[in-house]
Amino acid sequence: MRKFASHRLYIPHLDLLLRNHTVEIDDTGQVVRYYPFEGETCFTEWLNGLIVLSCDSPEISFDSRHDSVASSTVLFVDENKNIRSVLSENSDNSLLTLNAYYVTMFNVSDMSFSKESRIIRLG
Repeated sequence: MRKFASHRLYIPHLDLLLRNHTVEIDDTGQVVRYYPFEGETCFTEWLNGLIVLSCDSPEISFDSRHDSVASSTVLFVDENKNIRSVLSENSDNSLLTLNAYYVTMFNVSDMSFSKESRIIRLG
């Protein structure tokens, strides 16, 4: 079991953005649970920025109005500085197995991706 905490946690299929949360993943990399970060906890790795819980590997778009259907979940920031997503055409919310992905170089203050942002699967 591994634990990661972050400034922001985004769950695309719920369109839910949470602040200061911890994510627990099992040995296969699947999300077991997530909960509010309430202080330093043993064996928890702090990651600056954004963790995304998704059933597929998300992609970043710099287009603030993303309407097309994609083969993978697409993350973008709208004109109001809200993280949004377009779910993949293959997503099936009834059988979700979530994995945790860390978005590097995400600016929490500006709520923006950078050209250097990368998505890394945790686990």
